[in-house]
Amino acid sequence: MADSTQDAPVPYGGRSLTPPLADRPHTDVRVLLRVNNLLQILTNCAWYVGTPFIPLYLVSHGASVGAVGVVAGLSGIVPLAVALHVGGLVDEHGPTIVFVGSVVLFGLGGAMLTVYQGIPQVITAYTLLAIANIGLAVASQAVVARASTDGTRIRNYGYYALSYSAGAVVGPVIGGLLAARLGYGTAFLAMTLLMLPSLAVAFMLRVIPASRHQTVAVSAVHTHVGTILRARGVGTILFVSGIMMCPQALQSTFYPLYLSKVGLSATLIGLAIAAISLASMVVRMLLASAVARLGQAGALVGAMVLSAVAFAITPLVRQFWPLVGVSALMGASLGFTQPLSMSLLAESVAQQFWGAAFGIRQSVQRAVAIISPLAFGMASTARGVESAFYLGALVLFGAAGIAVRASGGVGRQPDEMVGEEGLSTSSVAVPGHSGTARR
Repeated sequence: MADSTQDAPVPYGGRSLTPPLADRPHTDVRVLLRVNNLLQILTNCAWYVGTPFIPLYLVSHGASVGAVGVVAGLSGIVPLAVALHVGGLVDEHGPTIVFVGSVVLFGLGGAMLTVYQGIPQVITAYTLLAIANIGLAVASQAVVARASTDGTRIRNYGYYALSYSAGAVVGPVIGGLLAARLGYGTAFLAMTLLMLPSLAVAFMLRVIPASRHQTVAVSAVHTHVGTILRARGVGTILFVSGIMMCPQALQSTFYPLYLSKVGLSATLIGLAIAAISLASMVVRMLLASAVARLGQAGALVGAMVLSAVAFAITPLVRQFWPLVGVSALMGASLGFTQPLSMSLLAESVAQQFWGAAFGIRQSVQRAVAIISPLAFGMASTARGVESAFYLGALVLFGAAGIAVRASGGVGRQPDEMVGEEGLSTSSVAVPGHSGTARR
């Protein structure tokens, strides 16, 4: 984020999606984004230090693959229920309270995993971690949306996604080494301890005020769901965001099990998972040029196809280095879809609904996160863990076909992306205002 032009605010007016920086205690948007990104590095590193090894931890205590899928699915029920209101909390009170609360919940979940071993306790701990993850995601994505202009939004979300990919590269390597040498409990303890610096950084973000642009009360946020969903392109964006939870469920729960089945040690499993995030980082550096060539919708669909190919070939590969290559394909697909879907969603809804919109996105993702591990777990129980990857590939190929048909109203085409860094927000319409929409 060394380029000072990327974060320059635009004047606040009837058609601007960015509130005035003069209304904030600090006007340096670059510092704000850097601190936000630092928090993502720390918390996502912590997530990947511990969570990839929860399935292996359960199996080591006698749980079946199907039971692991049930644990992953059940732990998503409560996060699904609270995601929308977490977004409303961000809209009404600002992200600071959500950041701090999420870090505290994250620490509690990690501490439970460190101390307890039973499946009910693991479900509870995983649920706390998932709620914390939602809070961190919604609050941080809203920060990027509010600190960006229409010309800088994709770039800023690219840097944001790059930051949590950096944490996801380091985390599984540390977790794998700790698990291999000192046991899974030590990895969970390290995850918990990383919440101490995360809490300090969360308090550094206390300067962010709540939005002053027609804020929506938390108690009434559910009444605006229809308004958000009717915005042009939002349905397709949410569909893609939800479907891409299938590869994440496979990667987080069943990929470590497959890697263990083919004989990889915990250290090598950590390295293979880190390769996913490393590939995401590399791809995100190329995000702007890819969008300029393919358009936003084209890049999303292409990423879905790439993910499907990666899962289709996974059961055919059993050696470490070829599996690292498969991991790279998985990471490349997520490297495009995550920042693009966030940027498109912020572009498609009014500023006062950003927190709620990201909460809805999390709700959709959590719904898929409940269903997909159960489905993949049943497939694994019936036909082996390899069948989960074939099923995932089939779902993604089908979803890519649906997305192609529905992508006409999503984002801008390649010829519209030329010179976007210099675009003014004067040609962007906020729902409910007059103007020409560029979505």
